[in-house]
Amino acid sequence: MRLQTITKCAAVAGALALPFAALVPAASATGGGVGSAVAISATGPVAVPPTPSVTSTGHKPVRKSVAELPANALGIEASLLNAAAWAGHGRASVADLRIAKIGLSASAVTAKCENGNGVSHLKKATLNGRKLKLTAAPNSALTVNLNGLGSATVTLNKHVRDHDGNLSITAIEVSATLAGKTQTIAISSVTCGKGGKPGQPSEPPSQPSEPGTPSTPSTPPDAAPAPTPVTGDLPVTG
Repeated sequence: MRLQTITKCAAVAGALALPFAALVPAASATGGGVGSAVAISATGPVAVPPTPSVTSTGHKPVRKSVAELPANALGIEASLLNAAAWAGHGRASVADLRIAKIGLSASAVTAKCENGNGVSHLKKATLNGRKLKLTAAPNSALTVNLNGLGSATVTLNKHVRDHDGNLSITAIEVSATLAGKTQTIAISSVTCGKGGKPGQPSEPPSQPSEPGTPSTPSTPPDAAPAPTPVTGDLPVTG
């Protein structure tokens, strides 16, 4: 019996490691800003703490994994919950998702965000018997009935960008109003900052100089020439 338990734990540990085995970024591929990831969370009358949850500004991934979501009053079932984050990056994944109360299931739900851009994916996902696309358009909303308790809005591939250019992506968000209170469930949520390209600042200088070109000597104010526009390619992110 003990041998079977050890074998099962080893198998689960191996499965948890696979989705993030290739997450270690090369030094030339890192970006700036903060990164965060949460596999599953819920807020409202019934709360489910972020499980697991990571946030990082470092250049090496910080990872957390949970083999199975603990039992909860919302009836959310999931296994192999993963979250990883580093500077400007966030990735989250959930396997074997099932929320019986709204008829939602998926074999895998993933989301990733890199330097202000990202996407989410669903695998073998259905909602009340309706097949869901592998990749939905950003902020695709569907409505489902809650068996006499009203309705819920299911948003797929939810994108929210703040004024700093940081992007938050939630692969699946369920929102419902119950007894006058809002209940939300978030599956695979990530956030990433909008960083600059390797070796470049996040905001390009207003007048970049050509490499090897000496600076122009200062000119007295009364003899200052008209400024000459400097053309060049500026890095664009987002």
